[in-house]
Amino acid sequence: MKDMHILLFGVGRSGTKAVQLYLSYLLAKQNGSAWINYEPYFWLNRKTSIINYEGLYHHASSPNLATSPDQFSKRHRNFLSDLSSPEGHIVTKFIRGNGRIRAIVPLLKPDLTIVIVRDLYQVLTSVLRTNWDFLSVGFEYRMNWDNFLREVRKSGLIENFDWCDERITDRLDRNAFYWYVMNLAAIEYATEDIIFIDYADISRTEKIAGGIFGSDPLPKISDAMFNGDYIHGDYPLISDQQRYSAKELVNSFLYKSQLTDKYGFCLRTRRAGDHVKVNDEFTIIEPPEPKPTKIAIEKKDLYEFFNQDITKRLNTIISLSPIDRITKA
Repeated sequence: MKDMHILLFGVGRSGTKAVQLYLSYLLAKQNGSAWINYEPYFWLNRKTSIINYEGLYHHASSPNLATSPDQFSKRHRNFLSDLSSPEGHIVTKFIRGNGRIRAIVPLLKPDLTIVIVRDLYQVLTSVLRTNWDFLSVGFEYRMNWDNFLREVRKSGLIENFDWCDERITDRLDRNAFYWYVMNLAAIEYATEDIIFIDYADISRTEKIAGGIFGSDPLPKISDAMFNGDYIHGDYPLISDQQRYSAKELVNSFLYKSQLTDKYGFCLRTRRAGDHVKVNDEFTIIEPPEPKPTKIAIEKKDLYEFFNQDITKRLNTIISLSPIDRITKA
């Protein structure tokens, strides 16, 4: 089959890791290897051991809502275009790009673009178990909430912006609003070539895979080996371990000292991503971790509006998604 570039979008905690792992595994299984770009606006590698400071800079200094590549700097456009440069099959995943779909897709020119959307309450429950938020995800990562609100208001994407803004009072509310804005943007900015998946029907990914690889029996995405967290280890895919270089240490200093923010300067280091192969020698799956304590998210008018509006729009666009157009390459 010809080389493919598959592009994935989704808000964090939405199942994008599992989908990326599943499709990357199938491509590597059939063709010997694949290339994974894992959240290039934050990470240089899929094992999340090396921060991509260039990606951080471009993310923080660019519009969250962009409908054209021209809204990005030349350096940002080059940064994105490089993600398509490795030879062979590529699977690239963004969880900070939903509002930039129309700007990113023309630069990467993927063969297939998929957006995964998960129920708001499930996403918030998952976020509560982390020490990061969607807009400011920890480490030295800096994003300004007030600037984000101003950008959303100016975009005109949300008709009842003031009603929403008045009800945002805490951390969960901010995460819920971000979820709503990013999923709304993905749907509103989508073209007819983009496929949407409701996380509740994540098995829809198998139908997409069937269109790519043909009618041969394929594994289920629900198989334990496609637990999303496995994308960070060496099962079921393996890649070389990457280590910080001197350039990356310099970039770390520049970023932490805010010189990158002030002057836009950072060193180009290595190409983002990992070359992966199927790991046939490691077949033991670790037992699952104990189930975490159940967390119940209180229903609010704000959350109910967000969830219902996105669900309605999602169901409509899924009915129009071109899944039947996918044929074996």
